[in-house]
Amino acid sequence: MKDVEGFTLVELMVAIAVLAIVTVIGLPAFAGIFERSRADADINELLRAMNLARIEAINHSEEVKVSAITDDDWARDLLIERDGVVIRRYAGLIRGAVVSATDGVDSIVFDGQGGLGSPASAVVFRYTRGDSRKNLVVCPTGRILTGVSCI
Repeated sequence: MKDVEGFTLVELMVAIAVLAIVTVIGLPAFAGIFERSRADADINELLRAMNLARIEAINHSEEVKVSAITDDDWARDLLIERDGVVIRRYAGLIRGAVVSATDGVDSIVFDGQGGLGSPASAVVFRYTRGDSRKNLVVCPTGRILTGVSCI
């Protein structure tokens, strides 16, 4: 029996107990990681929609409108339109996300040069999902920033 190698039952039980303790302690940290990951994905989707609208306005030298289908609820479906024709429809964000714009803005328009035509001042989108909070800012120049204000 001296050639037989392996773990004893006691060693195996201690290893399982340590693994269970580490899992219980680390689980809340993983929940926060998933929540932040969802928030990043959501704000990036809104950023992509705004960038697409701005690029369309520049490429066609025409106004392009981005609007929330449901009045001032930017977490629902978004429409991107040029001359009243829908270019793209973005599906709403994952349930539980809340996105609001400054002063209850329900649409923004990029002018033919990519600047913000309407409203004339910067628009801040405030994203909230659980404990995650993020900002997306559309500057009067048309520049779209995350987490910071227009400089």
